[in-house]
Amino acid sequence: MRRTTRAAGTVGVIALMLTAACSSGSDGGGDGGGDGSWSLPAEDPTATIQVLGHQDAEDMQPVLDAFAEAHPTITVEYEAVPFDQLNSILDARIGNQDGNPDVFWADQPRIPALASRGYTEDLTEQFSDDLEAFDPAPVESSSFDGSLWAVPIANSTQLLYYNKTLLDAAGAEYPSAAVEDRMTWEEVTERAQVAVDAGAQNGILFGQVNRYYQLQPLPMSLGGSAGGTGDGSLTPDITSEGWVEAMTWYGSLFADGLSPQGVTPEQSDAEFLTGNTAYMVQGPWLLPQLSDATFEWGVAAHPAFEGGEAVTPTGSWSLAMSPFSDDKEAAGVFMRWMSVEDGGGYALNYASPELPATPEGKTAYFERDVFDSDSGQDAVAIIDYESSNTAVPRLQTVGYVEFEEILGRAFSDVANGTDPQTALESATGELETAWAQYQ
Repeated sequence: MRRTTRAAGTVGVIALMLTAACSSGSDGGGDGGGDGSWSLPAEDPTATIQVLGHQDAEDMQPVLDAFAEAHPTITVEYEAVPFDQLNSILDARIGNQDGNPDVFWADQPRIPALASRGYTEDLTEQFSDDLEAFDPAPVESSSFDGSLWAVPIANSTQLLYYNKTLLDAAGAEYPSAAVEDRMTWEEVTERAQVAVDAGAQNGILFGQVNRYYQLQPLPMSLGGSAGGTGDGSLTPDITSEGWVEAMTWYGSLFADGLSPQGVTPEQSDAEFLTGNTAYMVQGPWLLPQLSDATFEWGVAAHPAFEGGEAVTPTGSWSLAMSPFSDDKEAAGVFMRWMSVEDGGGYALNYASPELPATPEGKTAYFERDVFDSDSGQDAVAIIDYESSNTAVPRLQTVGYVEFEEILGRAFSDVANGTDPQTALESATGELETAWAQYQ
């Protein structure tokens, strides 16, 4: 209930901030001059817009076809670039101020940096009527300094998957699928050890090992912050008691042989599918792969520390508009269709199970075949609850790129045996140096 109340309060504050900022406009260029003098049209214009994203063009074609059917006078020219090149390409393209792309994929925790660099159009006024259609966390993740700088097209959450075959061999009971009965990390540790003693190769596996997205809930469950405080969240805050305790627990998983060394995020799904891991924390995108699993599996709610708060990862992608776009009205129509129209055209037409950022979209999302099994229905209830009640966005700061990279190295050091206090203090020093440019 504490988390539910705080989440509701958060979206209320955001709505007030965005409403107050409606008259401010942005500082970019383009046909609207960046001053908010354009609006979402009552009738579609005839225009061609350029869209830049990281999703494969072939995978995006059903989405683009669905948009073309709904809005036939707007042509979308989609260009796919590798994920790890998206930011550098945006630097060059928007720096040219030629309006290409009109719209681009924006990783939600990087939106403050994009906004502060003048790469995004202020969308506060144009999308103010749609804010209540979204879950709270994606709106917060797409906002910065009181304004909306992008519109969310997807969301995410995490579940605890378990291998029933290995738990049966260990004589262990299955975790409850009820969110009110979520396991504690202490219980997971004990049960993972029992499973390993009974022959499991791995006790517990993090799907995104050593990544801030998945590990952020650990210190926050123990009362730690998201990792930064102060003006612009540019004061490192990763050496508090909650952070040190959480990272001490995390490091112990590897030291005690419950989590495997050397498994990368790209390899983690395949590792779980071998049938040698008792528990795994991963997103809904693992579900389609489990249809080919050779073992019985189940899902439970994301754990929390004993006496701590239930906190889950969230965040995904939003769409941002270049302030130099020459077709802002058409771009706005596309962005609204992708994000909120009929629940969100992107998530509902993209083949991979991307969680929509809207409650309406989730209704259709949960009708996918991947949720047909009993365990799939358990996942539905968990995903629906977590994305609206326990989800906490990643740290919002213009220094997020440096933050993510530095923390990733610290987490890796902890997993490899470095004292957590030492690793976090070293990371703090690195962050202070890296963030000095923004002070």
